[in-house]
Amino acid sequence: MTPGADPLAYAPDSVPHPGETLKDTLDALGIPQADLARRTGLSTKHINQVIKGTAPLSPDTALLLERTTGVPATLWNSLEAAFRTQQAREEESRTLAPHVDWLGRFPLAELVKLKILPSREKTATNLLRLLDWFGVADPDTAEDVWRSYRTAFRRSTVLEPNEYATATWLRLAELSARDLDTRPFSKSGLTSLLPELRALTLVEQDIWIRQLPQLCAQAGVAVVFVPALPKTKVSGATRWLTPDKVLIALSDRFKKDDQFWFSFFHELGHVLLHGKRLTFMDDSDNLSPGGTDPDEDEANEFAANTLVPHSYAADYRQLRARPMPFSRIEAFARKAGIAPGVVVGRLQHDAALDWKYGNSLKRTVTLG
Repeated sequence: MTPGADPLAYAPDSVPHPGETLKDTLDALGIPQADLARRTGLSTKHINQVIKGTAPLSPDTALLLERTTGVPATLWNSLEAAFRTQQAREEESRTLAPHVDWLGRFPLAELVKLKILPSREKTATNLLRLLDWFGVADPDTAEDVWRSYRTAFRRSTVLEPNEYATATWLRLAELSARDLDTRPFSKSGLTSLLPELRALTLVEQDIWIRQLPQLCAQAGVAVVFVPALPKTKVSGATRWLTPDKVLIALSDRFKKDDQFWFSFFHELGHVLLHGKRLTFMDDSDNLSPGGTDPDEDEANEFAANTLVPHSYAADYRQLRARPMPFSRIEAFARKAGIAPGVVVGRLQHDAALDWKYGNSLKRTVTLG
């Protein structure tokens, strides 16, 4: 089934077993059960069990019924499959019913808003819908998958502070990325795109929100924008979907362009510098130097040096020594070819500018 499809949309409340159709067919043809048994070579007892639904209608029996009744074997097989599937669904519902409280761990209001669930009710039906959307068999399997995320992601806080909301955010990103067509990944191709990607910091959101995914798709990178969910602190994630396609997911948690663009180039740093087997989930803690993970420090350094290249290092040192008035920041931004808000964020991060100054030069980023 396609992830996100309604697992119950096509499932009727009850499905008759094929024996009912067989009985109606025999009655219409005027064939007694004993006569059918003689014609098929099956026992009268077995025919009676099939009619009562206590014995399955096998593919071999379906062929015999096709020959003796004229009803195609494919129809008998379809009736049997539909009946057994419905029985399995009913058993699954009974098995999952004690686990409906698991739904309460998720941001149900957001799931309804996103049309993933039709309501906030803790029912077996909603539990089945959510499991189908996540593409997992049951709650225990989902927990195992997310435990593996904790190992795969390079941050111990990967699913904090609310692991279920964060898992929802990541799933939204993965499903969005699947729908994006990308060329096979090319490290050299992505590297050559860096100047164009950096220049997008200068344009308005309605422009870069279209051009950024288009450019990255040329190098095998699926960039998706997923609004931050309540009780999550993720700013970005990098995950290899296939050897030729990598996902970069970005949120609008901080709502400002300096954080957004630094997060984006931080994720690009992971793509270009680190292995395809690794996956990264990044939050505000990742975007500070001196952490315990050298890969995160490398990604931070890559982002910083891409946004403010070494060729502008001397100019930036002068600006950092005396960032005020704001016209100095704007002049440096024009010379360096990046957005003034990005420069403000860098100065604030470097403690050259108080966090309460310069924020008017930042642009708001809102993804949803």
